[in-house]
Amino acid sequence: YPRFERQYPFQKSISKFFKKAEANKKVYDYFTKMADKYLYDPNSPMRNEELYISVLDAMLNSPLLSDIEKIRPQERRKMAEKNRIGKPATNFRYTLASGKNKALYDIKSEYTILFINNPGCHACEETIEALKGSAVITRNINMGKLIILSVYPDEDLAEWQRHLDAFPKEWICGYDKKLSIRNKNLYDLKAIPTLYLLDQNKTVLLKDATVNEIEMVLAQGH
Repeated sequence: YPRFERQYPFQKSISKFFKKAEANKKVYDYFTKMADKYLYDPNSPMRNEELYISVLDAMLNSPLLSDIEKIRPQERRKMAEKNRIGKPATNFRYTLASGKNKALYDIKSEYTILFINNPGCHACEETIEALKGSAVITRNINMGKLIILSVYPDEDLAEWQRHLDAFPKEWICGYDKKLSIRNKNLYDLKAIPTLYLLDQNKTVLLKDATVNEIEMVLAQGH
């Protein structure tokens, strides 16, 4: 888990930093806002959930914040724990274009890329092209070591069907017929598209990953 292991030492430092910041409420609020902006915002190139969890834990343990001020951190902490790196991914069912229903855990492969996306969005199209153009990903697919599961989480089935040709035939493409991923918050969809890399047991290796991060893990053979 490269991202987690590389940055783990900083998590304790973050806890100590926010403990010291409790000396001044204005300063404390300023740094929590900065953490939101840089570590949580899906548009930030520095976003990192593992580090943000340390910030959230510091906020929830702080006597400086009222119960009301802790409501948002509590909700974000709850969502951050779902499908966390090193934990089993949440299983769900999806429907293929043929109408056949399958489950995430039905996939038997050394690696699985879970690609939750909304066909037609610009960022989704860019990610599709990046996945298709990756030599490392293509090699692992051809070797039978990797399967990409593309899942559409919304209700406009006609829109999904219109874009099916954009996906390579070797990918598994399905949609969430019961909208469970979105309505039951099975996965955090604050950003679309979202990429996860799972191992053969469906343990999360990378969460909210970039294509480059996935390539690095696959190139190293985990």
